[in-house]
Amino acid sequence: MTFLGITKRRKPVEKYEKRKLGFNEIKIFEEFLEEIKVLRENIGIKFVFIEDGWGKEEILRGRVSYMGNLVLAPNYVALLSEVKEGYISNAAYILEQIMLKAVELNVGSCWIFVEKDADRLKTDLGVNAPGELTAMIALGYPKTHIRHTDKSEDLHINIDDFVFKNEWGKTIYHGELKTMGIEEALNSLVLVPSWVNPQPWKLIIHNDQIILTVGGRDIDEKYLLFDAGIMMLYMENAFKEAGLPARWSIYREELDGDFSEYNIPSEYQIIGTLHI
Repeated sequence: MTFLGITKRRKPVEKYEKRKLGFNEIKIFEEFLEEIKVLRENIGIKFVFIEDGWGKEEILRGRVSYMGNLVLAPNYVALLSEVKEGYISNAAYILEQIMLKAVELNVGSCWIFVEKDADRLKTDLGVNAPGELTAMIALGYPKTHIRHTDKSEDLHINIDDFVFKNEWGKTIYHGELKTMGIEEALNSLVLVPSWVNPQPWKLIIHNDQIILTVGGRDIDEKYLLFDAGIMMLYMENAFKEAGLPARWSIYREELDGDFSEYNIPSEYQIIGTLHI
């Protein structure tokens, strides 16, 4: 299945059967986690498998959720991360790969965000490994059939809404994108999931570089950074599938300057540059 095909089939599952994943599926996930890609090699991470959400309901309630809802599942993969600059976007980049792997295996999955008491939650779940419990992915067999569609029914944007040429707000024409060979890859990015689906990113194309920014009003920075990491994964894979090299460089103002020539509004932060 192509990357675009997988993203079209990705649907969060909030209701699960109580039976655990099979031995072979767990083994596939374990092997996948051993080779999973990361954004930042200098951030220590560890995965922990947690079982039986129903038996841990009182521990989880009020501390974790998906869009405000408690999701009880037979299996979870929790990510413990060293707390360093960029650890949230790194965690999102990693965990979204598990969501997409679940699609390949016809397994239901859902993001689980830690809302509060991360340290106490670790203790109550019996997790003794170091690192912050950054987020989890619920895994299991869906309680009802997942209906897949060829196009997202919840799209609120198109290319013209989030892609600029050379500077903020300047339109780039579809003919230019087609000539560059990136129109299809960019079209696929309207399918990228984000926190409560605000799709808070803007891209600036400058020659063979694409600058990713995220921002907007009334969105918690933590969730913007989760969204940034997810978008980085999708951008990288979409452009690689289009036959382009797609290599990220993480933005650091002390090294890269303030990018003032791009006229980026103050409520948006620069995440990185994808070199294509």
